[in-house]
Amino acid sequence: MATNAIVSCEVCLTEIPKSVARSYEGPDYVYYFCGGDCYQKWQAQNGMREIGLSVRGAALDFEAARRLADLMASGAGKEPMLLAWFDRRRGLESPQAAECTKDKPGWFAYAVSHGGNVKVDINQGEYVFVYATGRR
Repeated sequence: MATNAIVSCEVCLTEIPKSVARSYEGPDYVYYFCGGDCYQKWQAQNGMREIGLSVRGAALDFEAARRLADLMASGAGKEPMLLAWFDRRRGLESPQAAECTKDKPGWFAYAVSHGGNVKVDINQGEYVFVYATGRR
């Protein structure tokens, strides 16, 4: 194996040295190679994989968005189970959990605390779904 091997950042796909990607100095390298915005997203993930989708040229209601999110989550892990969702268009969320943190809505905090590890964000927050999946 080459000592100068590189890997892609999980957030922004910038190439970083493999030798430091999972090292103690990893956060410093993410900040240096990927920038401050990527570093903040990386810190906020807590192991959650985020899939962002943009749908244009087709009518997208909640049910269509959910089917699309289900499909994406099934590709991200085994047996995805929907834990929580947010529908900005209709102003609805599930579960309707009280805000328990300052930085996360209640429905999202619920999903994280119940093992949510895949987030599917459609049209920049128009529809957001969080799943718990088994690892592949």
